Amino acid sequence: MFISSINSNNNFYQNSAKPINGLTFTGVRRCDFSKELDVVLDKHRVSKKESVKLTSMFNEFLAKHLNMVDGFLGSGFQGRVYSIDNKYALKLPYTAVCHFVFEKIPKRKFAGLKTYYGEPVAKFCDASVLKNVSSSGHHIQVGIPSGMLMRSADDERKFYYEKIYLPKFATLPQRAFDALAKDFDTLNKMGHRGNNYTFDFQNPNNFVLVGSTLRITDEISTTSIKNPNSMAEMLSLFLSKMSKDSFYPYSKEAEAPRKELFKKIILAGMKHNLEIGTCSYDRILWQDAVEDLCKLKVSGDGVISTLKAMQKLIPDRKIRLKLTEDYLNTICKD
Repeated sequence: MFISSINSNNNFYQNSAKPINGLTFTGVRRCDFSKELDVVLDKHRVSKKESVKLTSMFNEFLAKHLNMVDGFLGSGFQGRVYSIDNKYALKLPYTAVCHFVFEKIPKRKFAGLKTYYGEPVAKFCDASVLKNVSSSGHHIQVGIPSGMLMRSADDERKFYYEKIYLPKFATLPQRAFDALAKDFDTLNKMGHRGNNYTFDFQNPNNFVLVGSTLRITDEISTTSIKNPNSMAEMLSLFLSKMSKDSFYPYSKEAEAPRKELFKKIILAGMKHNLEIGTCSYDRILWQDAVEDLCKLKVSGDGVISTLKAMQKLIPDRKIRLKLTEDYLNTICKD
């Protein structure tokens, strides 16, 4: 959803997206509104007096920071996101009211997800206050930022995807993918009786890199599919998706970093016994990753069968990971 900043020395890749209504904020260290909101959130309740005060401070903040630059973080299907300060961000609907009234402190259903930053901590009418995904403002999206897609030529996108995005993510520590897989598994286990939860995998920009950690933005949706947050989706996300509407094809330049990503994603999934795939479409994603993008000398179906057998027959995590690593090193050899 919401980050368009690229950590690169080339200014072409920096966030230059501008909101249509001109409303942006500068991400200061901590603002008065943010500090007052913390007082309320720490108590998990709000008095009428505090509600009035927050309403006043929120609207004063909007008026004061109108038309300031560098705070626009990006946009999604349901609104635009702006930095408030290094702790909080603001999600405004495309059609916003002129005066916002403090509404509530929502019950946070997904607070246990360590990598997820898309759940509101406070509501002001149809505006939401979120945790800021990056206190420093430096973050890199998975895939190619939507703003860059609109403003760049094919050769520039090719250079970015093959020379900047893939190498950067392929060299991330294993723990970054482990943490993501753990939250995938946790969210899967929160499903109940056909009401299951899924991250938004349609837009790769919803997944961002902050320092050496991977984080997730945008809203969690429901689905009837059981265990929808799978290894197959993670593979497609990092190896294939260029944007919400496009996929990056095979290239020799991309093969090596894709193999590194492939190994780290599988190891993370096997560590947390993550669902390998839940439907026929997942089988297509595996075939695409294994046979087309990484050019491994095995079939997607063969990898699926091997990994499922390991999950079923080897309950000991340490042994399972060692055997998985040996298997991956074998099939990923040049």
